[in-house]
This record gives sequence, structure tokens and C-alpha cells, in this order.
Amino acid sequence: MSRVVVAVSVAAALGLTAACGGGDGDGGGDRDGGKSSTSQAKPKGPGGGAGGSGAEGGSGGSADASPEARKLKAKVIAAGDLKRAALKRYEVTPRERSKLEAASDGAATTPAACRPLSDMMAAATPPKAKAHAGRAVAPKSVRDDLATTDVELFAYDSPDSARKALRDVRSALRSKECGAFRAGGVRYSGVAPEAAPDKGDESVAYKLGSRQEQLVKRHAVVVVRDGSTLVSFAARNYYDPESVAGEDESRKDGGGTDLPGSDKADEEPEVPSAVVDAQLDKVG
Repeated sequence: MSRVVVAVSVAAALGLTAACGGGDGDGGGDRDGGKSSTSQAKPKGPGGGAGGSGAEGGSGGSADASPEARKLKAKVIAAGDLKRAALKRYEVTPRERSKLEAASDGAATTPAACRPLSDMMAAATPPKAKAHAGRAVAPKSVRDDLATTDVELFAYDSPDSARKALRDVRSALRSKECGAFRAGGVRYSGVAPEAAPDKGDESVAYKLGSRQEQLVKRHAVVVVRDGSTLVSFAARNYYDPESVAGEDESRKDGGGTDLPGSDKADEEPEVPSAVVDAQLDKVG
């Protein structure tokens, strides 16, 4: 099979021509009457390793000892919060990130206007936030056809500051130059707004893709503001276009791989609503 077929498969997986979803097309809405410029909203891949926030979340250094960081750690999702029937096949784990992704957390982006999009997935405290904590909600078995969801909490000094941070995410989503961008050593592409859930004070949703060795890593992101806290949920799965193009049967017969996700180009990850509800209940 030619490399042209592989390239087409990758483009399809990243949704390079995806349309906006839902609402007024900006991926979210404000439900607390705040002012803004718009009407507002465990498994590893190859090379994966523990990184970023680790078991305790946070961005490292003295910031982890701040009162804000301690409060967030008490609010981030834990094993005891997975009591809902829809979450019985999941467990809470430390954040797993490839070395490349860990090194890119909080890094400058090109173009610079796109940084809010990568900040919402980073296991690090973004600019103007006071603290961060994170966990991963992962399927208990790699045999489960479920995506891992990274959960990040970011504390700001006021609801207005958190609202401004979310507004910056919307602005980046509207920007044509952010359809593809680089954060540190990671290149993201296929960026597109999605329909945001009616959660918290306001919310935003979007999708994007990156590469991890030969795989396409797909991300579905939902960001919810609850007062002065932003809560980010990033579900991810993997797609191997070369394997599919070569008609590799190893995934179809259930053997030959321990990678999470789908071998289908059009089967993108979704943030489980039960994970969102469990985390927001704890934040509230």
C-alpha cells in the first residue's frame, strides 16, 4: 500500500476538515452571566512513562506547597469517587505522559496565540493560574474498549481570571492559525471546536491530534469553569494508519498489541460524561 494512502488515513484521523459542532460554533457557553467578547461555554502508548504531575498532581517545586495546591489536591478525582455504575471499569492512576509530552508541558507554542489549547492538557500550571492538580481515569484492562481521560484542575485568583483564561481558549479555537501548532516538541493538528456539555458555569470543547512514534494520538478536550477553577478533561486514543493500510490483522484477532483506543480512522475518543460529573461533584 502506498504512502499516499497512509497520509490520507492520517488526515482523516486528525479531522483536518472537521466542522464546528453545536451551539453558536465556538464550542461552549457562559451560564453565569459573565461578560465576554462572545456568547459563552493507565495504559501507555509507545515511549510512555510517568511524567508531569505524578501521583500527587501539581507542577512541581514550591508551588505544590501553596494553600491553593493543597486545596486542589483535595478536590481532584480519586479512586473512591468512581462509585457510579458507568465508572466501574475505570481506575484512577497517576498521569502518564511520554517524555516528549512531559518536556512540552507549559512550553512556548508556535504560533504563540495557540498556547491556551495545549495548556488545558498540560500537567503543569499555566500562566496566570495559581495552582494545578491532575490525575488520569484509565480503563482497568487494556482489553476494555475505553479511552483514558486526563483530568486537570487549574486554580485562578478569581472567577473573572478563570473566565478570561477560558475566553483565551475560545479565541485560539476561532483563530485560523491555530488549526495546527507546535507546543515544545509536540506538533498538534486537526484542531476544531466541538459541542460543549451544559456543565458548570461555562464550558468549551475541542479536538486535536498529535503523533507518537508511528501512531496518531487523538484527543477530545472538554474544559469547564466552576467559579475560579477550570477543570479540563482530555480523552485520548491511538490510531495506527500504517497497520490499517497494510491490513494488519493483529488488532482484529485480539492479539499483538496492548495499545488503548481504536484502529478505525473515524472512531475518535469521547470524554465520558460520568467522569465529568464525578469530578465536578467533587469540585463543587
